[in-house]
Amino acid sequence: MSKKVFSKFAMFTLAIALIFSVAACSGNDGASNGSSEGTSNETASNDSNQEEQKDKVTLKMLGWTNKAVNDYITELNEAFMEEYPEVEVEYTVTASDDVYKQLMQSRLAAEDVDLFPNLSGFILSPQEWSPGAEKPNWQQWIEAGQIADLTGESFLDNYNASDIENGGMFDGKVYGVPVGTTAFTGLYYNKDIFADHGLEVPTTWDEFINVLDTLQDNKVTPLAFAGKDTWPLAITVQGLQASILGDQLEFIRGLWTGESKFTDEKPLEVLTKAQQMMGYAINGFMGIDYATLPSLFTSGQVAMMGDGAWKAPELTKDFPDLNFGYFPIPGSDNAEDNKSLAGKYDMTYLVAENAPNKEYAIKWLEFFSQPENYTEFVNASGMLPVQPNVVADSEFVNEISPYLQEFKLGYEQLFINRPNAGEHIANAGVHAEYIAPGGPIETAQELAEIQQQEWEDAEGN
Repeated sequence: MSKKVFSKFAMFTLAIALIFSVAACSGNDGASNGSSEGTSNETASNDSNQEEQKDKVTLKMLGWTNKAVNDYITELNEAFMEEYPEVEVEYTVTASDDVYKQLMQSRLAAEDVDLFPNLSGFILSPQEWSPGAEKPNWQQWIEAGQIADLTGESFLDNYNASDIENGGMFDGKVYGVPVGTTAFTGLYYNKDIFADHGLEVPTTWDEFINVLDTLQDNKVTPLAFAGKDTWPLAITVQGLQASILGDQLEFIRGLWTGESKFTDEKPLEVLTKAQQMMGYAINGFMGIDYATLPSLFTSGQVAMMGDGAWKAPELTKDFPDLNFGYFPIPGSDNAEDNKSLAGKYDMTYLVAENAPNKEYAIKWLEFFSQPENYTEFVNASGMLPVQPNVVADSEFVNEISPYLQEFKLGYEQLFINRPNAGEHIANAGVHAEYIAPGGPIETAQELAEIQQQEWEDAEGN
């Protein structure tokens, strides 16, 4: 990926040799003449360096916490700066998703960013059957003229046309570049712990409960969730949504048309099984933050943890002896319903229309999109490629590939909410965290009724 360049030491040595050569040639002309010429050269050199720094382009990029991705982007930026020595890349990474969302909006409004990724593809856009639905931020930005139109850029030809269409197009134009898909509705499991207790990957809900009971009976804590941050628990519960609800978009459309309710049999089954699953989690899981979660799994304190497939590269790198796998949460009693993982388009890059360095932001995307660079990104990040003929060099990705043959979008990627929705249906989560033992609501039925009431109260707002 990196271009070969002369080392700074070699260049410095050459410069010294040239200086002494000039001094030797002019030495007989007198000290005063040599001194004056040297001072003149030094002044010119300093002026040149200052001018070079003055003319340096600062390409401002944003990112959020994902160690494997950030390590690669940092490496890629170094290569990009070698390719374009007039550019200095300023890569700002935030501590959490929520902080990133705030920074993304404020920097875009201030016209103080050139290039940044949306957390997912272009989702949640209002449909004809969802009148009054609030527009997502990305759509508001596009309609306000804040996002650059990338239609026709040659590097787009490197990607699958369907992925660009599904994850980066709006109103017939390309505004975003989704750089991969990732699954998040599975559980990581410790293969050695499973083997010690004669357990196999469950394919139905009954088999899953048997695994949980067996572990618990043998004094092994079955599960860990990062409940403090809420979203890590929510994505796990979406595994139940994906296998139990079936056509999730049809359910969501039905909420708007009145043909379906949160209190219907299947959404109620999701909440009931989520409550049952949380009953097997480590004590105090609602106080565990996302940064702490992996340590419980890697240390063997728990047999399974809920997290996205994006965590695998970090686990593999930091714990090479950890024998782990990943499987879809089997929410249904029918194994056929549980064969696929669900997830999202991840990291959809956007270029600010009023970016100070829009030209170089597009050049960066072109550089990133080169097949050799993109392949390295896929291998580093663990994301599933959206460029054709790119084969991931990842044992983990290859192992879970059977679950990805019919990859589908997660519930949060499809849900279109009503404005001013109550906290129990806010954003796009299932919100099982409100049920005991996670929260104060005693039963799934009670939460479902609250959700339905909040949905109806939000109607027309």
